[in-house]
Amino acid sequence: MSTITVPTSSVVPTTSVRTGLAISAVLGLANLPFLWSGIDWGAEAPPFALLLLNAAIGMVSVVCAVLAWNTGNRRAIRIDAGALILNALMVLPGFFGDTPAFITLTSAVMVVGTVTAVVLMMRREPAARPTIG
Repeated sequence: MSTITVPTSSVVPTTSVRTGLAISAVLGLANLPFLWSGIDWGAEAPPFALLLLNAAIGMVSVVCAVLAWNTGNRRAIRIDAGALILNALMVLPGFFGDTPAFITLTSAVMVVGTVTAVVLMMRREPAARPTIG
């Protein structure tokens, strides 16, 4: 009797991948306080629907990070990276216009954290090369 092996996209996550996933989860959770706190947004506050969408994308990132942490699923890592990038694009207006320093600093932390997390999550260990000898 023959056996069928199904290739899987799950591998044991390395330390750098898990570090990126941890940063991703923290960034995703950091979106939630903006829904309820009375923040001075400056000249014009963002619409509540945009803040809600930002929080939902952050929660997608957290769920994917937890799933990828436990299983090493590459699809979850890719979805997480996409959610992080979309979230970073949504905070870019914090750099422009008449915004308080807190909002500009938060936007900068989100963008730098996103770049760091995505680079670490997408990192792959080099494949072992066969030695001829």
